[in-house]
Amino acid sequence: MRRFLLALVPLALVACSTTPSGGDPAPSTSSLPKGDLAVLAERVEQRRAELSTASFHTEGFATDGQGLDVHNVVDGVVRYSGGGVSASMEMDVATGEQAPNRTSLVLVPGGTYVRVAGAPMPEGKRWGYYTAENSVELGALLRGFGPSATVGAELDYLQPRAALIVGQGADDLDGVPVKRYDLVVDTFKMAKTIEDPDIQLQHTQLAEYGVKIAASVWVDDTSAPLKAEYRFDLNGKVVKQSTTRFRDWGDPVDVVVPNQAEVIPAEELPQ
Repeated sequence: MRRFLLALVPLALVACSTTPSGGDPAPSTSSLPKGDLAVLAERVEQRRAELSTASFHTEGFATDGQGLDVHNVVDGVVRYSGGGVSASMEMDVATGEQAPNRTSLVLVPGGTYVRVAGAPMPEGKRWGYYTAENSVELGALLRGFGPSATVGAELDYLQPRAALIVGQGADDLDGVPVKRYDLVVDTFKMAKTIEDPDIQLQHTQLAEYGVKIAASVWVDDTSAPLKAEYRFDLNGKVVKQSTTRFRDWGDPVDVVVPNQAEVIPAEELPQ
């Protein structure tokens, strides 16, 4: 199970399998206004905190540029609070031509419960429990969401110290009037805002290899995010992308922790 998790979303695909390019540098953003993004980021974060809960649907994609593609589809519910993020979700991950593998996850402050369909488990056990001390493999899976490695991490790129708004305007999402903001991200600057050393290194490497990051967010008239997306571009080709749609903001959600009798610490999982 642990080896399987490690292979689910190979986040180093882009950074470690390409050759550094001498292509165009990241777009210059020094002439663009920064104040608008700071205001937008503050409003979105405030509204998300006020509403606290939502259902979500995420679709992600990554390629190593050499024919190995990974696709993931995730559905679940999430609760944001001062103590962190709690979520319950079902994730289907397909690598290459293989059929999707189903992974169930329950995120709570301090740890994550994981169940991989078909994985060998000790008798009576159904879930592995990962903490900061034993979550290296799990981290590789969750980083597919984005820098903060959790639901809605596409919104992390609303970072005034590293990104700028390059376009905005009215749009429509399933009949709901929204405003869309398009951003360009300075990957080196983004790396400096990230605390996790692995994700920080990833962004530094992405910049060195010439990967450019763009992001978009769609908000309603209260600044609640209804859709968020990022795209990694290498030599004109999208090599990594993640898009999350939010719905039912503020509705009650259930994040049910598994029966502890069915849980085993991750370090005791079969190899």
